[in-house]
Amino acid sequence: MDLRQLRYFVALATQQHYGNAAGVLHVTQPALSRQIRLLEEELGVKLFERHARGAAPTDEARLLLERAMFLLRYAEQMKSDLQARQREPRGPVAIGMSPGLAQQLSVMLTKAVMQNLPEVRLRIFEGFAPSLQALLADGEVDVAFLIEPVDRSNLTTVPLLKERICLIGRPDDPRLNQASVAVRELAGVPLVLTGMVKSGVRLELELAAARAKVELRHVVEVQTAEVARRLVLEGVGLAVHFAAAVQEDAQAKRLRAVPIEALALQRVIARASDRPASRATEGVMSVMRMVVERHVREGRWPNAELS
Repeated sequence: MDLRQLRYFVALATQQHYGNAAGVLHVTQPALSRQIRLLEEELGVKLFERHARGAAPTDEARLLLERAMFLLRYAEQMKSDLQARQREPRGPVAIGMSPGLAQQLSVMLTKAVMQNLPEVRLRIFEGFAPSLQALLADGEVDVAFLIEPVDRSNLTTVPLLKERICLIGRPDDPRLNQASVAVRELAGVPLVLTGMVKSGVRLELELAAARAKVELRHVVEVQTAEVARRLVLEGVGLAVHFAAAVQEDAQAKRLRAVPIEALALQRVIARASDRPASRATEGVMSVMRMVVERHVREGRWPNAELS
């Protein structure tokens, strides 16, 4: 099996017609047919069923197609990486992050990449941990900000910072008139629950409440910190989230964030471990860490400690 055979196979599986596939590849139909036959003989399976309108992929062909496309992309990446060693890092790099983090970091991160890696183009994907890990595994995202715990079976992670989880509400709320809040004090508090079930901040909160035998009272469930922020400003309830998500409101004294005792999460930078990072990706990862460190040192990331 060689890359040429895989390219021929992918073209035929995509076009499902020998004439069309041969045209795409700029080869004769007999040459295409021969390579497909050799591939079938080597694998010991039938890959296509010929019919009057062309060639239909078998179940085995559909299984091979996904892997063949990955191998061809991988080969192209190797070629690009070797060529890139002779020049400045360049090309697209896709970053995944939560909606709240994107709102907080995207401007500074984009400017820093433009300044330090002028030949790199960023693509920012917003999503929650499960979808971001899936995007990493599929190669749709090159690097992502994730929150522990993460499945490390196919990921390489770099510790970034530890961030405390806070109770967030309007500054005149007496429950926030203290340096910190115990989990047991959340009993009966009307909460705007934020995030996905069994993930991130919400999972940590619910586990802590279960350990403390506290029954949480939620008045509404939302996915993003921005929606939770608006509801809290309107007095619907209090939110449990990171203080950085409401930093501007806290500075303007519209909201107050008080750490909840013993509640914190570790943020990491993650990439897929089954693919080597390109120079552009490596450069962007360095810029990501630089931006976060600057954010923390300048006091724009409250209740956070660098790892």
